[in-house]
Amino acid sequence: PVKHAGDLGNLNFNDQGTATFSFVVGDISVSADRPDGIIGRAVIVHMDTDDTKTDPTGNAGGRVACGIIK
Repeated sequence: PVKHAGDLGNLNFNDQGTATFSFVVGDISVSADRPDGIIGRAVIVHMDTDDTKTDPTGNAGGRVACGIIK
């Protein structure tokens, strides 16, 4: 699927509401002093599936969770 900048893909939940997600990316760093560093950046989970067409949120609905990478 096509992804826009910062998009890590869709989560799939089981009947108990639990999601497991893993991914490999090559264009980010966990080093805080690099321009591509993700420390201090936000993670946002939207309610619906990303349509992979609409920027910037993919028409994915409201935000249901968020956090900061530390």
